Amino acid sequence: MKNSLLSTKTLTPAQQELVLNTGIGLTHYNILRTKPIVIKDDINWDHIIITSKNAIPALLPYLNQIKNIYCVGNQTAALLQEKGLHPNYTAQNAADLAVELTSTYSGENFYYLCSEQRRDELPAFFLDKKIPLKEVFVYSSIAVMKSFDRIFAAIAFYSPRGVHAFAKANPNNKPLIAVCIGETTASTARLYYKNIAVANKQTIENTLITAIKALRND
Repeated sequence: MKNSLLSTKTLTPAQQELVLNTGIGLTHYNILRTKPIVIKDDINWDHIIITSKNAIPALLPYLNQIKNIYCVGNQTAALLQEKGLHPNYTAQNAADLAVELTSTYSGENFYYLCSEQRRDELPAFFLDKKIPLKEVFVYSSIAVMKSFDRIFAAIAFYSPRGVHAFAKANPNNKPLIAVCIGETTASTARLYYKNIAVANKQTIENTLITAIKALRND
């Protein structure tokens, strides 16, 4: 248990090596599976919002039509740039993005491409400011309810839904520390776990580094 890490997202070979090279044991799996939803709505592509990289596949047939796009997370921004889309603004969380867009682009109409299980912060903020926001569901996420018969020293979480899913499937499985990709995920983890560490950059790699440092007491 002392040197064991569970990642609730499947890691690339390079990410696995990042952990294994430190002598820490690693278990990893995808706690959330995504299922695409075909876009049937008529969309004005002038101002598009996404808060997850899982929405990117839905954009691919419309790359030449998108004029402005806004996103959450540096990793999502990097993936958009790989597709030739350069975000006008990148926030660290949905709430910050909502504040920026409603104050800077208050006269525009926005389309939010998201999951059926999306969080409420961003749509609620637009509603409060009376700024038009059309939600288009482009994927759904399904929780993998997997239970473990061992206790891990640290668990890396990458979304609030992932935290809820793990805690529900493993109600008595309390890690020494829950390591979270960002503060939004951490706020959910605090509902279940006492010791929380938050990565200072919202990337998988930085979350893993934060877990390694926590386990080593660096």
